[in-house]
Amino acid sequence: MDSTADGFGPTVLRGLAELAPAASSRPDLALELGLTAWMRQGEMDLEGTRSAMKALRTAVVEAAEMDLRSEPVPLSGLSPKDDLMNWAIYLANLVQRAAARKRCHTSLIVEQSIRRLAA
Repeated sequence: MDSTADGFGPTVLRGLAELAPAASSRPDLALELGLTAWMRQGEMDLEGTRSAMKALRTAVVEAAEMDLRSEPVPLSGLSPKDDLMNWAIYLANLVQRAAARKRCHTSLIVEQSIRRLAA
């Protein structure tokens, strides 16, 4: 199992619900510090984190039975730090949208997504 499935991924999905500002498109300090801590805890570099976030996107979209091809992806190219923050905010909002689509609590979508990562 890779770090996306066994540590970093579940930590990020569970933590985003707590740290990401609801329906926001702008990061805040708590989210930035949380993401930094999760990366250090999971011994993730920038490229590994970016890849993991793409895998998290796929897991959430599949858990909610959404169309992966029509789901947008965050813009990148600003700076590595800004790109990761945009991905974190995007994933937090994606979990909210996925839960609304499935008419369930965000924690259920998070746990279903984590199971998909481990599969």
